[in-house]
Amino acid sequence: CAVSEQSDLARRSAAALGWSWGGGAARAVLQLVAQIALARLLGPQSFGQASAALLMLGIASLVAEFGLSSALVQRRELAPSDPGFALTWVLGVSLAASAVLALASPWLAAWMGDPALEPLMLATACIVPLQPLSNLPWALLQRRLQMKRQQAIQLLSYLLAYGGVGVGAAWLGMGAWSLLAAYAAHAVLAGVLALLALRGVSWRLHVGTQLQRTEVIGYGARTTSANVINWTIESVDRLAVGALHGPASLGLYTVAANLVRAPAALLVTSIQPVAFAAASRLQDERDRLQRGYLALITLALFLTVPLFGLLAWHAEALVVLLYGASWTDASLPLAWLCAGVPCFVVLALTGPVLRGLDQVGSESRAHAVALILLGLLLWATQGQPLWVVAMVVSLAMLLRAVLVSAALMRLLGLSWRPLFWCWRGPLLLLLLTLGVCVLVSLLGSAPWAQTWLPLALSAALSVLVCALALRICGAALLTDPLVVALRNRSGDWPAVSALCRWCRLA
Repeated sequence: CAVSEQSDLARRSAAALGWSWGGGAARAVLQLVAQIALARLLGPQSFGQASAALLMLGIASLVAEFGLSSALVQRRELAPSDPGFALTWVLGVSLAASAVLALASPWLAAWMGDPALEPLMLATACIVPLQPLSNLPWALLQRRLQMKRQQAIQLLSYLLAYGGVGVGAAWLGMGAWSLLAAYAAHAVLAGVLALLALRGVSWRLHVGTQLQRTEVIGYGARTTSANVINWTIESVDRLAVGALHGPASLGLYTVAANLVRAPAALLVTSIQPVAFAAASRLQDERDRLQRGYLALITLALFLTVPLFGLLAWHAEALVVLLYGASWTDASLPLAWLCAGVPCFVVLALTGPVLRGLDQVGSESRAHAVALILLGLLLWATQGQPLWVVAMVVSLAMLLRAVLVSAALMRLLGLSWRPLFWCWRGPLLLLLLTLGVCVLVSLLGSAPWAQTWLPLALSAALSVLVCALALRICGAALLTDPLVVALRNRSGDWPAVSALCRWCRLA
């Protein structure tokens, strides 16, 4: 029976991961297209103002949720009264967070050096509860590993909110208000559609039993502290840019960061929910968790290290192609941020495993150390160009990945050696990719060299060279855990079966 349950969990996790990847790919493309359209319509100044308001909205929503959506996923057994209990507390904390943000709006606008931000901040305070409330039914779908429904809801709500409301409002000349309207519409649509997808869930408001308050609120508080520290680390660079350089520079930096995170989100947002839910179910099976974690990290590195090396090399061409010449100053920050993405992916996949094992404190301590160092370094970059900030952020990302990975490895009894081996194959593919970029750059005197064609040629040749490397020595490049995982899942997904045949793993 136990073997059957384990096999069922593996099958459901694999199916959920497949839907997450498919939906994540479509969502990443949709987000990128919408962000490009909004950036082109708004320009650096308005886009930077909206980014400043959304920064405050992000931290307020994070506190308002109080980690209760994660608590609904992590609990071993979910009581019928747990959803209503979580809803009650989220409503109360959301109203308090809204009041605090409204009172702080004048000070925040002055701190950012732009009085025009004050009405935006006040509007932001009014929509704080929307995202936390939307996350509760979303969490129940995640707990059930219903990723197919999740991805369909996410795609539809994002398309209508950002592609319809956001782009439409920007085209009508609403400026920074366009992004706030899109954010609110997305939260409402996603929450309503998730509620319609659930059956038999009671949302009756109540303050809960003593046991619920001890377990759920305790876990939520630990998760919130980790999330707040994590948000601060991820956002302190934009806060520093906004405060020290103004909204226009913040717009440039945000565009570079968004362009980096769009493809990274394809992996992170699709794998994170599955990793969290699966780790929560495998808390007592550390051997399986070790193998699954190493396979996941290796796969993520293969998909990110060569890709972001290519994007870093062609950063300027990419920015001009997508956003136009007015955004050229975002090129160097983009290149440096690309260098930190593989570490970001490792960090983003390790954190959910720690949370699934109820080791949020370990993650919080690692983030706190990195936050202190990052804050000091950002303070030292006053008066420096934006690319220096991006370089510091990438180095801090490396430190965070090392600290959080060390916490998980201690917990699972892993040494550094298996994790180092996860990087071997991806780094080899990175060297091949950069070699292709160097060869293409030698054609700089050609008439077409000043267009987008060098980027396209580098991408096509890099895919070809990396594919040949996997064909010739695929088993040697891939780690044993990933090889085993691919073989085990080859019968479930045609794409995995084709990959096994190409790499001669079958």
